[in-house]
Amino acid sequence: MPEKKTPPNRPAFGPNATTKERYLLGPRHLEEWLDEVTALGHSGHVPGRAELTELWRAGQAEYARLATAEAGAANAATIRPLPKSMAPHIARLVELEGVRRTFDTVPVAFGLVPLDALITSQYSMTQAVVDRLATAHSVPISPKRLVELCLPLKAPAADFRLAGRSDKAFTFVADAHDMRFLDAQVLEPLNVQQAPVMGHPQAVVALSVGFSANLLNAVRYNGRIALNNGHHRALALRAMGLTHAPCLIQPCASMEDLQQAASSEILNNADLYFDAPRPPLLRDFDNPLLTHSFAAPRMRRVVTIKLDIQRQLLAF
Repeated sequence: MPEKKTPPNRPAFGPNATTKERYLLGPRHLEEWLDEVTALGHSGHVPGRAELTELWRAGQAEYARLATAEAGAANAATIRPLPKSMAPHIARLVELEGVRRTFDTVPVAFGLVPLDALITSQYSMTQAVVDRLATAHSVPISPKRLVELCLPLKAPAADFRLAGRSDKAFTFVADAHDMRFLDAQVLEPLNVQQAPVMGHPQAVVALSVGFSANLLNAVRYNGRIALNNGHHRALALRAMGLTHAPCLIQPCASMEDLQQAASSEILNNADLYFDAPRPPLLRDFDNPLLTHSFAAPRMRRVVTIKLDIQRQLLAF
């Protein structure tokens, strides 16, 4: 596979490449906060544990204040219908096999979600990504561009490449953190255009690596909307002055539905997100008592697939 060039508007990686990471304190444990931030110490100035602990205490005091002053801020969030001009895009989206297979258990709906009422389940944001998204789109943004940004039909324009291979291992690298192993399938050799192999193949195992559907999507449970994916885009839209965004929403009628649709972070802290008087909200990233920025190394996603081949004789 030929090496691809870095797409435009994406900084190249290097040994000293850094970016700014915005961390939301959140109602989290102190040790989690200390471990996450002090791990950045080699990439730039990071306060010591004593100063970080004071920041954490101030954040917890602010959340305690918000629990009273803004109790119920996430309740009964009103979802607006999508503009009719977005209907053709949604019709194409729901026909995509990758989208259908991703959201095949809990029913889906589409609507404009209120950004200031969205519960956030992600506690760090790469500022360069937010800035790039905000500056790449003119304001006011057209409905067509908005729905394409939030509910894309195609994979992102990322620097994706095969970085290394051996007989039984393949390593892929991308600057988009959404890269992942997607699926394994057994195919008929006649249905695959393949390079010559030794012998007569009877089956082809296809291992797919790439990007998820990567839609702005959320779960709705107990009258609240928790963002599952698309945090950087949602934050960029707020920075652009938008109040609502088109979103794929999975309404969950029970905890069983939530277990199928929600991320592990949401599931592991469901009482915080759906029962607490005032859960962490996306807008908290603009609260200086709750958010702090630190220099961080630019990160790439690496996925390695290893083959474990066993051959034996069994009686039948």
